[in-house]
Amino acid sequence: MNTVPPHAKHNWMHRIPHLGRLRVDELILPGTHDSGSDKESPNLSLPQEYTQDVSPAKQVEAGIRALDLRVSYYENHPPGDPRRFQLFHLTSSGRNVAVDIIEMLEKFYQGILESNDTQKEIIILDFHEFKNFNELAHEELQTLVTSQLNHRLIPYYHHALTVEELWNNHPWKTVVAAYNRNTSSEMFWPGVDQVWSGDNLNTTAQLKLFMDTRADQRKPDYGLQSIQCAKYVLPFHVPDDFSEKIDDWFESKDENSYIQNFHIINTDWSLRSKIIYNCAHANLIKAGKK
Repeated sequence: MNTVPPHAKHNWMHRIPHLGRLRVDELILPGTHDSGSDKESPNLSLPQEYTQDVSPAKQVEAGIRALDLRVSYYENHPPGDPRRFQLFHLTSSGRNVAVDIIEMLEKFYQGILESNDTQKEIIILDFHEFKNFNELAHEELQTLVTSQLNHRLIPYYHHALTVEELWNNHPWKTVVAAYNRNTSSEMFWPGVDQVWSGDNLNTTAQLKLFMDTRADQRKPDYGLQSIQCAKYVLPFHVPDDFSEKIDDWFESKDENSYIQNFHIINTDWSLRSKIIYNCAHANLIKAGKK
């Protein structure tokens, strides 16, 4: 059986045989839960807020392909100031959309973060939650994204194309901006359907049982969907590290592996597990059946 080169995480997508046969919404992608709440962020200090070890840039370099973005609007900063749209969990992490997401992606695709070819890597920006927003703030954030990433954005009217059709006919179009609110812009996809148990304090057994109930429910064609494989633990209500369970649950062996039931898989402490490798291998299996 073909295998995924273990050294190719930063550009694993174009190394997967036949990956281009799949649509974007059919891909099995490693995602980070609360992507901007990492231990390298400038503002966070409480352990309850940390969900990742490293910055979004390092997450993408390592092979993460879906970022879960919670954005807070700061009207006191003037238009054009990057601090106007900051990423938050409970409070602002000090990371912002302009620098830590948009500018970061440009560096990634230009080979500044990684010197090897990254031009075929498809990345989903899941603008999922908005804090202190009004209508003008939504318009301003959408304008920021489209004006700076327009040449990279896959417009929603291309949602039925396969990845190969995107690569061949629309080179440079590699970023999906999903916006969890109605928008008139054709550049944004509908928000990612984040499938969550509704309880932050599940045991690992309870979380697995919830995922089992969703594993056989087929998602609508063309819609983006994630499973929120994350939870907290007492007494301090901190994000749990159960990477060994994640490796066990989502181990990719063949077409009957559990991972084949899911699409975007959002986890905390994502680089501690083998989720990137398992997603890459799962796409190899799925694409080979097309």
